[in-house]
Amino acid sequence: MISNHLGLVEALRPASDELAAQVAQFLASGGQIEEAAPIGYKPKPITYSNQMPPAPKPFVRRRVEATPLPLHSKDIRQQERDELAERIRELGATHTQTEASVALGLSRRTLYSFAKEYGITFKKPTRGGANDAARSEQVQARDAKYAERIRAFLELGITRRQCCGRLAIGNKAFERIIAAHGIDYPKAQRGSTSCAA
Repeated sequence: MISNHLGLVEALRPASDELAAQVAQFLASGGQIEEAAPIGYKPKPITYSNQMPPAPKPFVRRRVEATPLPLHSKDIRQQERDELAERIRELGATHTQTEASVALGLSRRTLYSFAKEYGITFKKPTRGGANDAARSEQVQARDAKYAERIRAFLELGITRRQCCGRLAIGNKAFERIIAAHGIDYPKAQRGSTSCAA
């Protein structure tokens, strides 16, 4: 046995001699060493071929879908406003402005601003509101009383401004009442139409 590690071979020489002596003693006492039959393994023969290797597949770049960028806070807020506007629009067909305000938990001012921005209309109230029949009757009765007092002030020769101050009404309301009741109230000599008290 040829080995580059002669020192290791010489160090194991006593163990090798002892093993050889034990084998000789085993054979001398009638022992027999059996050799096992081969298990039937046949190595695959090496074959050499002159065939060319298969052509490589053409390179196809995969299309990677880009991940969508996260939405900006302004875009998120606008989406929320659009969704709320759609909910308001759905309620507007069957609810009045007050009912929609209660259903959505919004103030009437916020609801009004949404309706103005998105062009949303609400169901007209059957009773109550600015155009209610009862309210219209109250306004007409009040205006009739104001008209009587305006005629009395006209007979006394009080100016429009003094009349507005004594009735505690504005110029627009004064002009509306005298137009509705056909009162010809002359304007001040200096051409001022102000009736502010």
